[in-house]
Amino acid sequence: MSLLILTACGSSGGYSDNEYEEDGYTGNPYSEGTGHYAGFEWAERTGGNCNGNSQSFNEGCEEYYQQIGE
Repeated sequence: MSLLILTACGSSGGYSDNEYEEDGYTGNPYSEGTGHYAGFEWAERTGGNCNGNSQSFNEGCEEYYQQIGE
């Protein structure tokens, strides 16, 4: 039962995979541990702006917004 609860809490944004695909969202294309990956994940979690101190972080953040069309 606890596995089900943890899985439910792990979803992001309330989208199912099909809804993301319909909206043009393909997910984080970057390798884990990179600045691009971190920026993409941060934007997905927070919805914040892309004004970090790292160009790669900012580019990853911008990729998220391009995918969701905002």
